[in-house]
Amino acid sequence: MESSLVLPSQWSNLPLDLLELISDSDYVNECSSDTVDLLRLRSVCSTWRRSLPLSNKNPLSKFPPLLPFWSSSPSGFFILKQSSVYKLEAHPTSWLVKLQEISPGTMRVLDLFSNDRLRFLPENFPEKVDLRESHVRLVRRAYRVEYANRGGGEMSSFWSLSSDKVVVLSSREHSAVIAIHSGGKLGFLKNGDDEIWKILDNSWNVTYEDIITYGENCIVVDDKGKTVIYDVEFKVSDLAEGLAGGGGHKKHLVECYGGEVLLVDKYVKHVWCKSEFSKSAVEFRVYKLKREEKRWEEVRELGRDVALFVGEGCSFSVEITDGDLAGGGCIFYRDYRNGGRSRGVYSDGDGVFNMELKDAGKFWVSY
Repeated sequence: MESSLVLPSQWSNLPLDLLELISDSDYVNECSSDTVDLLRLRSVCSTWRRSLPLSNKNPLSKFPPLLPFWSSSPSGFFILKQSSVYKLEAHPTSWLVKLQEISPGTMRVLDLFSNDRLRFLPENFPEKVDLRESHVRLVRRAYRVEYANRGGGEMSSFWSLSSDKVVVLSSREHSAVIAIHSGGKLGFLKNGDDEIWKILDNSWNVTYEDIITYGENCIVVDDKGKTVIYDVEFKVSDLAEGLAGGGGHKKHLVECYGGEVLLVDKYVKHVWCKSEFSKSAVEFRVYKLKREEKRWEEVRELGRDVALFVGEGCSFSVEITDGDLAGGGCIFYRDYRNGGRSRGVYSDGDGVFNMELKDAGKFWVSY
């Protein structure tokens, strides 16, 4: 009994080399949340806080601050940025929060479905989050590139449209940025290379729509549903043939727990909105990857224990548990029937599609 009483005070006496080993472990840096777990380690005691710098191994650190533009244009560069989606379990409810670290320990809250900044949080959002009492889990990392002029000043998000989707492949030996350019072409930039973008597939009849990391590989899908996988050496293998008839209008890839890969196919129609035509989702169809058969198999229901979130920069799945956030069996997405623009608290175009009812509707999200 006496030994258990003195145990907490012994944490501060942990050898510094062992503490650094824990901080630098692959679990903390690669498999778990990037900054949050380091903050949790620092919160154990004042000794740990002094010993552990507020920095961490970050995939962005393997690349120069300014990446070259798509072409050889001397007018500007790209800035590679990372954001992270966390599930915050703060009794009595759970929250999904998308954060961008703008300086060590300083976070900016972003819209879940885009990169718009949220300037106001809901009234019932916790004022303080104690990492020793709340469970925070990394759901997904997202990357994007933003254009910067020669002076390093960032320009409007219009230039970000030069890249529809960005992922970072990282292993102990190699790292690379892979992006779907506007127009659906797939390009990559390797760290330590000759610092120019190279096209992976320049086929005139192929338009890529989404890309996700899968371990040390990346999976890419085109507008017809044909899917391939690239390893870190950019060797390509076929994963699945396209959908019959090409499917819907927009393809999204989602990795679920256990490594299952889903294809979310969105069907849209044009609606009149704010003096202009916008695209509004009317139906979603979901397929799971049958890797051995190299095909997509349609899924009629997701089940009550999972929800899918389909966004511009990243898509992800969330496990639903008792007392957790609502929405099991549903797909949440950015809709454009109301312009789909963020108003600083939530997006007035967020929608939800119930897979069981096959119904698309309005979703007033408060994250």
